[in-house]
Amino acid sequence: MSFTAPEIETATRRFRLRPYVARLSPFTITLWSILIALSAMLIIYPLGIALIYEFSNVVDGFARLTTGDLSRSIPTVILNTLIVVVGATGIAIVIGSALAWANERSDASLGFMGQLLPLAALIVPPVAGVIGWAVLLDPRAGLLNYFFRGMLQLFGIDLRQGPFNIYSMTGLVIITGLYTVPYVYLVVSAALQRLDPAVEEASRVSGAGPLRTILKVTFPAIKPALAASILLGFISGVSLFSVPAVLGAGARIDVLSVYIFRLLSEYPAQTGPALVLAIGLLLVVQILLFGQNMLVKRGQNATIAGKGFRGTAVRLGRFRYAVLGVAVLYLVATSVLPLLGLLLVSLQPFWTPAINLSVLTLDNFRFVLFENRQTVAALVNSMVLGFAVATLNMLLTGAIALHFTRNGTARKFADSLTGLPATIPHTVIGVAFILAFSREPLRIYGTTAILFFAYLIMTITYAARASAAAADSIGAELSESSRVSKASDLRTLVKILLPLALPGLVAGWIMVFVHTVGEVTASAFLSGTHNPVIGRVLLDFWNFGNFPQVAALALVITVISSTLVGLMLFITRRAHKATVS
Repeated sequence: MSFTAPEIETATRRFRLRPYVARLSPFTITLWSILIALSAMLIIYPLGIALIYEFSNVVDGFARLTTGDLSRSIPTVILNTLIVVVGATGIAIVIGSALAWANERSDASLGFMGQLLPLAALIVPPVAGVIGWAVLLDPRAGLLNYFFRGMLQLFGIDLRQGPFNIYSMTGLVIITGLYTVPYVYLVVSAALQRLDPAVEEASRVSGAGPLRTILKVTFPAIKPALAASILLGFISGVSLFSVPAVLGAGARIDVLSVYIFRLLSEYPAQTGPALVLAIGLLLVVQILLFGQNMLVKRGQNATIAGKGFRGTAVRLGRFRYAVLGVAVLYLVATSVLPLLGLLLVSLQPFWTPAINLSVLTLDNFRFVLFENRQTVAALVNSMVLGFAVATLNMLLTGAIALHFTRNGTARKFADSLTGLPATIPHTVIGVAFILAFSREPLRIYGTTAILFFAYLIMTITYAARASAAAADSIGAELSESSRVSKASDLRTLVKILLPLALPGLVAGWIMVFVHTVGEVTASAFLSGTHNPVIGRVLLDFWNFGNFPQVAALALVITVISSTLVGLMLFITRRAHKATVS
């Protein structure tokens, strides 16, 4: 009997693989089985089933979008989406990068504000924030517009509406950009922390000014991080549903995420065109991701590693106060002003820009917290889902990160699987879930279970990153000592690693919980009257004109999120002090 070369190669691989598989402990096999099963069920299955069963609809949908009845509206929708995403990403890159550089490299260090800045989007969930801005800058009833009209009257200028209109392309771009800033800030700030400041200082000592040093040294060194932040801004801009759903509807501006939602909300649902647009979004994101990876490979030699040296902070002189002012302005714009607007409207019987203190009431809070069945059910559902999703995600990703912390290959593979959902726009996940889980053998559409699975896959990347950070802070010698003492993998994890990583895992749990409770995209696509959640109820109330109730419910969610984010900051700071000591 003779063997061909491919058969010999295959046999050799099997021979090498068997000893490796045999060495895996039952605990390791269990972790891999759960992670791979989740990825297969919640990513591959929905996307694959949607394509297989809807193939004929996809062909028909493509024809309708290119030459049929939808072909006239599509170019405008795509152009609107490009303007919003490019404009918002540009705003986020400028503000996020500038604030990150100022915090890491200048004497305008933001201190506590630097910690708070990336969390602003968590403190005030985007859907609550954008509604807050709508009640401030509505051209007729906006509270700020009313104030400005009063000021202009003092100079003889009488306006019936305005002077600002949040329901416009400019408003859409600016508000989307404000909620994209934290993503850019986090990526650029982390890259600057890894970059040895000695090289920048050498440039300055050689006579280059701060601006020349930034352009010639700093920017080239963090080019991969800037590319990553642009991609992240693009994905978050495309996925962001709450801003175009609230502001775009008022301005009659359609973007892809809302357009796809409307196609699926119509009767009969137009699944073919919706799926074609969702696939198009996914392809664009994957092409950009490929381009980013190519750029990172080329730019690896520009990333300079270093530690143990703290460079001299760049003195900004009078510009220091300008930088601090921009940071304060950002926090005020994303947190303080929207909350103030929501509070004033939530205390009124009906929304009016003229505040009458004698009619202010807490009735709207009583209505959403105790009297209205839908809001009460939505609050309970969102809290239960947030608790379940955060707990399961942190248990799984925490166990993986801690168990594989010193196994580079396993860690990379696990990071790839848990990072995959971040490259898929939430709109695509929503469409795929509707099509895949509306038929046997997993007919769960319309139930709370489908929301649970959608939230689980949408937030697993956040959980994995938090778990990895917690695992990296623990020395390898502790787990090695435990294994030398013949302790099993499970016992090492439970008795040694988990207690040490608990503060970081708790912080991650809170982050996932807040994201889940404030999530809007999956909520809009997948929730209904039998499984209401906060994001969908807020949008429905807004569309039906129940503005004071919307404001009250948004404030309730903000208070819950703020409490948990404050707890996260407290735990993180305590953990940091404990590590330093």
